[in-house]
Amino acid sequence: LYRHIHKVHHRFRAPTAACCVYAHPIEFAIGNVFPIYLGPILTNAHPKTCYGWWIMAMLGTCKGHCGYRILDRVDPHDMHHQLSTYNFGGLPLFDYLFGTAVLKSDKPD
Repeated sequence: LYRHIHKVHHRFRAPTAACCVYAHPIEFAIGNVFPIYLGPILTNAHPKTCYGWWIMAMLGTCKGHCGYRILDRVDPHDMHHQLSTYNFGGLPLFDYLFGTAVLKSDKPD
């Protein structure tokens, strides 16, 4: 799956906020669009709540791919584009639990 689908997103080794949604159409639908719409649909959320949810989701995705320090912290997912087998994103807790969390100081050679 990686070679045929997710690798499209990894064409950008130094990601930018604009490339965060650059993905194979299947990944875009299943990984980007479906999860964002699922919560508001399942909870029958008010339209204004949906707009807020979508804005926060997009800002979070852009932050995870921007490469800038925000509040003196670089998002670990930025390094995922350099190492591709570490810092998968989403919740850093899962990277910690599965041994895929890497800080810049721990970067494997």
